[in-house]
Amino acid sequence: MAIKIFFETKAPREVTAAKAALGRAAALGLGARNSRKNVNLVFTGGSGIKDLNRRFLGKNRLTDVIAFNFPPSRVPGADWGEIYICLPAAARQARALGHSLLTELLVLAAHGALHLSGLDDNTPAKRRAMNLRTAALLKKLP
Repeated sequence: MAIKIFFETKAPREVTAAKAALGRAAALGLGARNSRKNVNLVFTGGSGIKDLNRRFLGKNRLTDVIAFNFPPSRVPGADWGEIYICLPAAARQARALGHSLLTELLVLAAHGALHLSGLDDNTPAKRRAMNLRTAALLKKLP
């Protein structure tokens, strides 16, 4: 599996230095079943994610993470999906939750990958289950 990481906006040094850990968090979320899939992990700003949310999900608001599965391709090595993480939203959430920006980004990378793998969090019960799964996966990070 190849997790390719892109920065569409300026990121703090601690974030750019932790690309390998962010990729591992996403890989854990994808799981063994999707281990040979190529995924792009994109860090973007508020306007970028708001535009994606409006264009593709019909929601005119900021969000922290959006994941897109691509249609199946016959091209070997084609990308399977993308995870977009909003750096400003993640920074606000990290402050509100009392942990570091990097911790929040690891959570969002794993969470977005779980979405790509087919999990949903559109009800309170599903959200709790997904949050527990995310926390369990992140405990596996070195």
